Amino acid sequence: MISSMKQVNDSTYLLESGKFVNSYALVGANGVLLIDTATPGKADAILKELAEINVHPADIKAIVITHAHPDHAGSCALLAEKTHARIYIHKNDRDVLLGKVPPPKPRTFFQKLPAFMSKHFFKYPPPGDAIPLDEDTGIEGFEDLKVIYTPGHTPGSMSILDEKDKTLFCGDALNNRGNRLTGPNKLFTIDTELAWHSIAKLGAVSFKTLCPGHGTWIADDAQQKVQDLLVAKRASKKSA
Repeated sequence: MISSMKQVNDSTYLLESGKFVNSYALVGANGVLLIDTATPGKADAILKELAEINVHPADIKAIVITHAHPDHAGSCALLAEKTHARIYIHKNDRDVLLGKVPPPKPRTFFQKLPAFMSKHFFKYPPPGDAIPLDEDTGIEGFEDLKVIYTPGHTPGSMSILDEKDKTLFCGDALNNRGNRLTGPNKLFTIDTELAWHSIAKLGAVSFKTLCPGHGTWIADDAQQKVQDLLVAKRASKKSA
């Protein structure tokens, strides 16, 4: 029996294999969809954890990567190999995920160290292929999921809205570490101003539960809390 602390709602589970980064399993009538796959080397741990809720490798039909950072995409290639699931990512991050182009260069001096660490200590094997997504495309077998383009953290960052359950998976567009809702980590964000435009976009979406890439999920008044964050951000800019 899976711990109730891991269950977001009737069909969504938070996997703890990634430790400091969240991966989610959406269990539906057409199979299981994973959102993000943690750091490299976590594939077997993820599958073992899913077995606790009687999910077998063949049940996993799709793997959605919210953005091409190694802590979110690190185990996608091996998971796809073990499950034969299709990998999906926004079209603007696809070539980075596949290793065809390097990630965007850091814009500031302080971003160079995190970029170096990601490149040399969290390097992951690229998958053989990935299906490109945008807001006009859907995920086969999971038609209740809507792609929301939320660039800024990376050029192809995206969020996924489960329209049936009103659950929003925002990747790193928002963080909720220590129950403190914030924007994305500036050290790993390629365009902070654009990232806040994306947060404003999410604040206009109707949802009940927010599932971030880092930190705990928010089950109560999640949309209002995003809107409150935007109000606080605007107030801080005016006072600066």
